[in-house]
Amino acid sequence: MMWSTWPRLALVLTMALTVAAAGADLLRAEGVPPLPVEILSPTGEVKGRALVYPNYIELTDATGRPHGAIGVLLAEGRARLFLVKSNTERSLIGWAQEHRLFDAQDKLVGYYYWTPIWSYVYDTKMTKIGQARCIAYQGVCAAGVAGYLLGLF
Repeated sequence: MMWSTWPRLALVLTMALTVAAAGADLLRAEGVPPLPVEILSPTGEVKGRALVYPNYIELTDATGRPHGAIGVLLAEGRARLFLVKSNTERSLIGWAQEHRLFDAQDKLVGYYYWTPIWSYVYDTKMTKIGQARCIAYQGVCAAGVAGYLLGLF
């Protein structure tokens, strides 16, 4: 990806996630909560949580403190997954494509894979880092869990 377009993509994604969050508030107001998913270590210890909404995923630590979000954005004619850190700048921290997770400098940081029930995360040496039971929006959930477990957030 040409990172000269990175600032424009950051703005578009930030706006998209803000709109999605507003839409999520409307869903919550009507009584439709997000689907909570526990992010687990390889030994089953809860490391964080993913809140799965219909069009994006929020990631929190085990106490519920927000760390970031992942959403789908059409860029250069292709749908791509972008990770946004929950800080005051709402900065883009990485992207995902074809079961691979990259940081903002296009460096490969790990891999993710999903089945209809479980998502698995591996580092660049193919060591299992963790897993989550992503039963909805599996690919985006798996990429978000990977970003959380691989330390992008």
